[in-house]
Amino acid sequence: KDQMFKRLGGSEGITALMDQLFNIATTDVRIKDFLLKDKDRIKAGMTVYFVEILGGPKAYKGKELGEIHKTLGVNDYHFDAFMGDFGRALLGTGHQDALIDEVMVSLEPVRCDVLGRSRDISDVSVMKDGKPLIERYGGDMN
Repeated sequence: KDQMFKRLGGSEGITALMDQLFNIATTDVRIKDFLLKDKDRIKAGMTVYFVEILGGPKAYKGKELGEIHKTLGVNDYHFDAFMGDFGRALLGTGHQDALIDEVMVSLEPVRCDVLGRSRDISDVSVMKDGKPLIERYGGDMN
């Protein structure tokens, strides 16, 4: 993961990615209401969190993701919307397709944390809304 962190531009690159993500996600009718309630605090926390999980320094001291999201009504639909916006933000900050794919696949297990599910490996490949991960993100299995 530390190589991924470097290829994303380190902390500065991930901060720019979060800026791009929030420009996109705060206009996305599917999820903007979750983010606009306390945008600056949420963005700051997410930036520290994503720096850490994408291979940077271990600095996140916030609540567990399940605890943060449990009363918000977040479901697979919202998580997929967020991930789609995240992919667009990666593209918008100039990252190559291979790195985007690597980041997106590495973030998929976070779904379990956000939605309060087990991180058992079999849970990651479970169908969501009748589609596997590859179809939800528009991939090609051939």
